[in-house]
Amino acid sequence: MRLETRGPGWSSVLSTSSTQGGPRKTPSTKASLLAKLRAGADAGAWRLFVDLYTPLVFRFCRQRGLQDADADEVTQSVMARVFKAIGRFQYDPKRGRFRNWLGLIAVREIARQRERSSRPGQGSGAGQGEYLAAQVAGADDSDWQEQFNAHVLAIALERLRHQFDAPTWQAFDWTWIGNVKPEAAAERLQRPVAWVYKARFAVLKRLRAEVQFLTEDAASLHRPR
Repeated sequence: MRLETRGPGWSSVLSTSSTQGGPRKTPSTKASLLAKLRAGADAGAWRLFVDLYTPLVFRFCRQRGLQDADADEVTQSVMARVFKAIGRFQYDPKRGRFRNWLGLIAVREIARQRERSSRPGQGSGAGQGEYLAAQVAGADDSDWQEQFNAHVLAIALERLRHQFDAPTWQAFDWTWIGNVKPEAAAERLQRPVAWVYKARFAVLKRLRAEVQFLTEDAASLHRPR
């Protein structure tokens, strides 16, 4: 999928396809990805954001019944709205997480697209789009959260895997993702059980930090079912 460019600065954000080259590396500084976006001067952070979240939004649109062309258009609209509004987003547990904010933008754009499709040649009716958005948001909230958490976990794991040696990663993969008992993993790896616990803890610590970097919300980290 290749997103179109829109307006000053937009071309530098979306000029790179989200499917080319895989997820980009975490920037060297400790500021979160969203903090870099809010600062507004880091083109690399914007490209990383598009690489990470375009596939999630596009897949969500397709699962909501949109055809490829409509899903692509909605995804572009979502990214454009994030680009314009991210400077005003601040994480506040009482008001909601980034996950919820992005999901709300997505479901509103899906509702607007459905409304346009059902009324060819006509503009949106006053208030109708917001009503439809509320209906879609209410129906899909848990589904969006589950997809978001799974997507962020998959991306974070992919970005971290090369940073650990094979036995350490295997211990983590078996005992945290695969739900293998540490004693069984230790026997397979021919390592002490204490080593397995230590290895799992080391990967989990980095994994939480990576999820925090991507979302400013380590609570988005959920163990696979």
